[in-house]
Amino acid sequence: MTQLSYNEAFDPYHTVFRFLRLFFGCKLERAVPYDKFRILDFYLLHPFRLQNLQLFADDTRWRAVSRSYARLKPYGELPDDNSLFERMAAFQKAAASSLARVGIISEDEWTRNRVLFVPARLGGEVEKRCLELNDTMPDIIGILYEINERYALNGRDGLKARSGLLEYRYDPV
Repeated sequence: MTQLSYNEAFDPYHTVFRFLRLFFGCKLERAVPYDKFRILDFYLLHPFRLQNLQLFADDTRWRAVSRSYARLKPYGELPDDNSLFERMAAFQKAAASSLARVGIISEDEWTRNRVLFVPARLGGEVEKRCLELNDTMPDIIGILYEINERYALNGRDGLKARSGLLEYRYDPV
């Protein structure tokens, strides 16, 4: 498929910025599995798709928040969640690899397929810009924080299964 217009999902530089937004917004102080990080990034970029996630009973109010972001749907139709998530994979990997190469993400953790930010490597201006943009959607940032804290990645009840974005049946549980 040829891209005739700009789409943030397919821009590795925008992906780097989203990764940094997740770091500051979700207060990521410990390593996060890369697949979980990819799913969080997907919902940060497309908060209106969060309503497709199978949520815990206590979290169903998040669907209304997700619907309130319908205005962010891009012009024209995008593929379904799975296709879009798979198309984003190469850009997400390029962004994470670049961050690991410059030392913003721990290279040791990256080789273990995990994301661990090294906060000392980030400047104050970057943090300021990330927080400014995160402040425009505090409800979504809060939801992503809760998902990261409360939802496991693997298994029948994990984030892979609940989102339907990744295969979960062969996960170690």
